[in-house]
Amino acid sequence: MQPWVWLAAYVLGFGLLQVLLYRRFSGRTPSPEPTEGRVTRADGGRRVVTEASDTVACGHCGAVNESHRMIRYCGSCAESLR
Repeated sequence: MQPWVWLAAYVLGFGLLQVLLYRRFSGRTPSPEPTEGRVTRADGGRRVVTEASDTVACGHCGAVNESHRMIRYCGSCAESLR
């Protein structure tokens, strides 16, 4: 076979693969929608939605920690804040 035939087959096959992948993944959202409040653990395992603020209380020890999306663990007991 001629090299240009192989090249044409490759380009068409690659294009078809791209279309199929686009159709497969185009319906998904890249990230969840942000919420208005912050979800924290309360005593007894209940889930309570509170308003977004500058601090968040640890559900394990009750210590007040800075509310920031990069802070994941309590500064006092090292339990997860999420």
